[in-house]
Amino acid sequence: MALFNYASKEITIKIVYYGPGLSGKTTNLQYLHSIFDPSKRGKLISLATEADRTLFFDFLPVEIGKISDFSIRFQLYTVPGQVRYNATRKLVLKGADAVVFVADSQYEMREQNLESIGNMRENLIANNVNPDDIPIILQFNKRDLSNIASVDELNRDLNEQGRYEWKEAVAVNGTGVEGTFHRITNLVMKGIAEKHKITILPSEELVEAVVDEKPLPEKVGASVPGFEPSSFESTSPGRNQIVYETAERVNSPMQTVVQGESLRSKERDAREVQVIPKEKLELIINSIQDLSHTFKELKNMLNSVQSEVKDLKKNQKEIHARIKDVTITLNSIKTKRRWFKFL
Repeated sequence: MALFNYASKEITIKIVYYGPGLSGKTTNLQYLHSIFDPSKRGKLISLATEADRTLFFDFLPVEIGKISDFSIRFQLYTVPGQVRYNATRKLVLKGADAVVFVADSQYEMREQNLESIGNMRENLIANNVNPDDIPIILQFNKRDLSNIASVDELNRDLNEQGRYEWKEAVAVNGTGVEGTFHRITNLVMKGIAEKHKITILPSEELVEAVVDEKPLPEKVGASVPGFEPSSFESTSPGRNQIVYETAERVNSPMQTVVQGESLRSKERDAREVQVIPKEKLELIINSIQDLSHTFKELKNMLNSVQSEVKDLKKNQKEIHARIKDVTITLNSIKTKRRWFKFL
């Protein structure tokens, strides 16, 4: 569910890109990162193996403005596509507000798509999330290839009951990537609006607020998807620039402190001391606590990956031991065959 931080006045929305290995999840995030206004996006973090597969997750925080006093931040993740990293998949999926399932349209990827979407539903349930209640969009990727299934075939496999919306895409050139992101964020925002009684309008300008460094419209309310202009507040002197309260310098009032009065003179020494307001101090403390929580989650994820790698190494040792036994047996057979030649 969306995270409301009343101390820092921030709403954090988590969107996870799910799907089989090499289906285009990371490519989606890379393209979005390239088109977002640099002042409204964070750093793209990607951990990959030598085979160029995302081993851990991608994390792309995108901040688009404010609703009333609350800043809106999207956090975009991908899960590792390989089945053996299911523990990490489940952990990354925890707390998701929406899911984009990136399916590989190639015929030979049919089984992997089916396995992955079933695994997604299992992990949502394991995280106490009803798969039918959370916004989910299917993205049929790699539509530029020749050996691909039709949209009807993909829907029969992955969307039999027609419960999910779907989009066609070619992530390598960005086709359909913005549209998918636009739609999933609109679904999430509408869900939050209904749950928390926030009035929204049917806006189509979500991506415009963060793409290509476009100046925001004259009515700044239009830059946040689906919300009343009257409830939108600019976050900085420049309309297309985000100012992070935790990073700004505090322009707090100055207090003059009297150090003492000389008995021989009526002159006073006045020193100006900068005092941090209580609200700002609480904001800083809460930000530090949030960072601590995030690092704790990262540590848990790393421990999970290390455990999986350890298990793989153990399996490799067992395989090597068996190969060694087979080699010894073969050598013994060869030796005995040579004995029979002399008889």
